[in-house]
Amino acid sequence: MVMRVKSRREVRLFAAAVSLVVLLGSILLRMLILPPDLAAETILPGSLMAVMISAPIAFFIGQRMLEVHELAAKLEHAVYHDLLTGVCTRARFHERVAELGDESSVVIVADIDHFKGFNDQYGHHAGDLALRQFAAILAENCRADDIVARFGGEEFVVLLCDSTLSDGLVAAERLGRRVRQKPVFVDQKALSLTASFGVAALPPGGNAEAAIQQADRALYHAKHEGRDRAYVYDPARDAGPLPTNAAAE
Repeated sequence: MVMRVKSRREVRLFAAAVSLVVLLGSILLRMLILPPDLAAETILPGSLMAVMISAPIAFFIGQRMLEVHELAAKLEHAVYHDLLTGVCTRARFHERVAELGDESSVVIVADIDHFKGFNDQYGHHAGDLALRQFAAILAENCRADDIVARFGGEEFVVLLCDSTLSDGLVAAERLGRRVRQKPVFVDQKALSLTASFGVAALPPGGNAEAAIQQADRALYHAKHEGRDRAYVYDPARDAGPLPTNAAAE
């Protein structure tokens, strides 16, 4: 059993509990070892001394335990959350996939259209604002059980739990509308964004990376067809190799 101290209140409770144990131990030890008259004579000063010594030590240890807990929480947050946007990382995405039961799920790969040009024209600060807003739109328009993860650059992956391909397409189109409806404000100037989406099924026990690759191919088709749209993966259309310049699309 691992004892954890998670708040300052728990630090005080830890110090009080340790001091109480030391106090009771001191009284019991004196009663067992010392003659009754000497034990009665020394029990009060001895108990006070035990508490005076143990309380600050226990409080110090409790504070260090709280610091360890807070550091561990920060490290866990850094591992599972993207520093810029606050959404999940790839590691948390795959951990969530491993937690899935027998339900069918859907993967949506989402990508900001013309992001490189946007970044080059308006600067990295504006690009960061666009990424944060895009991530917020994705997160705010998904259910609590779903996962939004940043996989790198302007590419995000959404996991819709217990969903069908039809659900995924509806969700992707809804996300696209939300992106269009909410411009990014840079120096009080409204800058429009659009995004493209690829949707693929993730069956129970399926390979998440394979589903992401399929969604990525559907995303490429969406960009090739003019961007600002969503497509479901179609094996007949998307099964071939991607063009060498697909990343630039």
